[in-house]
Amino acid sequence: MKPHRKIREERLKQPLKQLPTLKMKLITATEFNEVFNYFFDYFGENEHFLQLGEPTRHELLEKVLAHSVKSILGTDLIVIRNGIFIRLQEQRFIHGGCNLNGYIANFFYFDDIDSGMLVLASPPYEQETKFVRFSLQTLGQPSGTQSN
Repeated sequence: MKPHRKIREERLKQPLKQLPTLKMKLITATEFNEVFNYFFDYFGENEHFLQLGEPTRHELLEKVLAHSVKSILGTDLIVIRNGIFIRLQEQRFIHGGCNLNGYIANFFYFDDIDSGMLVLASPPYEQETKFVRFSLQTLGQPSGTQSN
């Protein structure tokens, strides 16, 4: 086994140790796709991580997610369907996914720094992925948006 593969496998077995790195990437990112690549690599498909946490409701987070995509999608009517919100209480971390007006959305949010990120995967006929960095402080403009 290659050394870098062994290191990655060890990291996958201890996903909570990767949260500080994800948080730092979120804070310092200029290329949002790199943040979500890290999230998906170490958390999104990690069996150990996906078994952690408890389902939750977070009405303010739902409102901010909907508000954050209004300008991107060009509509004031945002419908959230099939929302899954998972809270890791001790880590003050929420992650999940939903459908926003036909777009598949994944997100994560760090409560302790009031910062999170959302990715929208376009319907099959579009070739664009949209990223939004957000805060719950205000329902004003999102703190950053990018498209790929």
